[in-house]
Amino acid sequence: GMVVFVQEGRFRQLLARTGIALLLGWHVYAFLPPFLILGLAHEAVRAWKEGTALWPRVRSTGAAVLHSRYTALGVFALLFGAAVLGFNFANEYAAFGGQTAVTELPSVQSMLSRTGLDPEPNNKFDRVGWLYFLQQQFFRVCVASVPLVLTDWGVDLLEWFSSAPFSASVFSGLPLWVALPVLLMVMVASTTVVRLAGPLLARRHRMLVATLALSGFFWALPMRHNTAYSNHDFEAVFYLGVPLVFYSLLLLYLHKRWGHGPVVGLAVAALLAFVVSTFEMNHRWRPDARAAEIQLATVAELGSIREITRGKVVLLLASVKPDWSRQSTSLFRYTERYNLAGSVLIPYFDVETAAQAADFLLTRDRVESDALLTPGNEQVFLYDSAGTDDLVEFYRTTYQRVVSGEPAARSHFDVYLGDRALFHVREPCVREDVPRRVFVEVTPEDPKDLHRWRLPRWRRRDEDGFEGFLHAFRKSGVLFEGKCMAIFPLPDDYPVSGIRTGQDGGRGRVLWEVEIPAR
Repeated sequence: GMVVFVQEGRFRQLLARTGIALLLGWHVYAFLPPFLILGLAHEAVRAWKEGTALWPRVRSTGAAVLHSRYTALGVFALLFGAAVLGFNFANEYAAFGGQTAVTELPSVQSMLSRTGLDPEPNNKFDRVGWLYFLQQQFFRVCVASVPLVLTDWGVDLLEWFSSAPFSASVFSGLPLWVALPVLLMVMVASTTVVRLAGPLLARRHRMLVATLALSGFFWALPMRHNTAYSNHDFEAVFYLGVPLVFYSLLLLYLHKRWGHGPVVGLAVAALLAFVVSTFEMNHRWRPDARAAEIQLATVAELGSIREITRGKVVLLLASVKPDWSRQSTSLFRYTERYNLAGSVLIPYFDVETAAQAADFLLTRDRVESDALLTPGNEQVFLYDSAGTDDLVEFYRTTYQRVVSGEPAARSHFDVYLGDRALFHVREPCVREDVPRRVFVEVTPEDPKDLHRWRLPRWRRRDEDGFEGFLHAFRKSGVLFEGKCMAIFPLPDDYPVSGIRTGQDGGRGRVLWEVEIPAR
C-alpha cells in the first residue's frame, strides 16, 4: 500500500491495505511511524521553503501537516486499531463470563508486560535499561547484517560489546532522554545513507527504503521490555529491513559500477554462507530438534481433540512430569493460538475449583481412567469431567512420593531435589501463598558448559557463571486438597554443582531464596 501510494498517489488503497494489515497483526505499526514521520517532515520542509516571513511560514507549515494525507493515515490507523482491540477485549471479556476485571484479561496483561507497564515487571534476569536495550539492538542488527556466525572472533567481539562492562546494572535505570538522541542519530544516519545512495535510487523510492530500514527499531522502541528479554531474541526478525536495504544498495552500486558480474559473485557467496551457517547451526543446536518433533506431534493430536471440544470449556492442567521437552508452556501456547481456538480455555492450577466449571480436562499426564477420551494419543490426553478424581489421585500420589524424603532446603516453600527437577511444595497452601514467578539458577561444574554453542543464547548467563530460568508457578504447579506443588525441570546436558532458587518479587527484588548443593 505504501509503495502504490508513493508511486501512484492511491491514498484510498493505502487506507484499505492498512486496515487489512492491522487485521492480520499489530506489526504494521513497525512501518507506520517512520513512514509518517518522514512523510510529514518532507511536506513540512516543502511548506516552510515556500514562505518568506516567519509567521506565515509557521502557519503554512502547520496547515500542511494538519491537512496532510500522512496525518489522516496516522489517525485512521489509530482509530481502526483501537476498534479492533476493543472488539478483541469484548470477546475475551465475554469468554470469561463477564466475571474478570478488564485489567486481568490475558490480552491486557500481555500488553502491560510487553510495554513495561506491568506493576511487577520481570527484570530479575534481564536488564531492560535503555543502555542495555540499545546494546542488544546493536548486537542483533550486526548479527542480522553480517555473517559473523562463521567466525568465532566476530561473535566474541559483539557479545563482549553487548555485555560487560557496558551493560552493568548501574546503567540499567537510565531515563528515556538517553535513548532519544540515539534514536535521532539512527534516523539521521539511515536517511543520510539513503540520500547518499541518491544516484542508485529514484527520489520517490528513498522514503520507502528509509522506512524499511527503520521499521525494526520503531517496533522495538515501545516494546523494549519485551525485545530486551534475552529469551526473545527472535524479535530480531523485525530488523530484516536493515540487511535488505544494506545489501540492496550494495548490489545496486556494484551493478552500476562493474556490471552484473560482481552481483552474481556476491549472490553465490551469500548462498554459500547461508548453506554453511545453516548446517553449522543445525549441528550445534541439534537437541532442539527433539523438542520440535514433540511439538509437532502435540499439534497433530490437538487437531483431533478440537472436534470433540469445540465450543466447550476445557481445563488445561500443567504437567508434573520433569521432562524439559514436554513442558506445559508449549501446551498452553498451541491450544491458545491454534487448535482449540473455538473453546474456552481455563489454565487454572487450582484443579478442584476449576474442574467444576469445565466440560473437559486436557493434560500431558496420562492416568488410568475410564474417562480418557483419547486412548491413541501419546503427547496430550483428553478426559471428560469425570476424570477429575483420577487426576487428583495422580497428583496426590506424586506429592506423597516427593515429600517422603527430606527437603533439600526449607523456606516459604520446601524445596526437594528429584530426578532432573526441583519440587516446590507447601502444605497447607492457599492461592495467596503461590508466587507469581519462581527463578532457578543452575551452576555447572565446568564453566565451559555455558559456552555459547552449548546453549541457545537466551539460556546463557556466561558473565554470571550460571544458567537462569524464570517460571510462572501456575503453569508449572498444581493446587489440590490444600496442598501446592510445582515442578521445575533442570538441564540434563551438563553436570551441576549448585542450584539457587526462590521467588522473584519484580523490580529486581527477591522475596525468598535458598541454595542447594547438587547431588
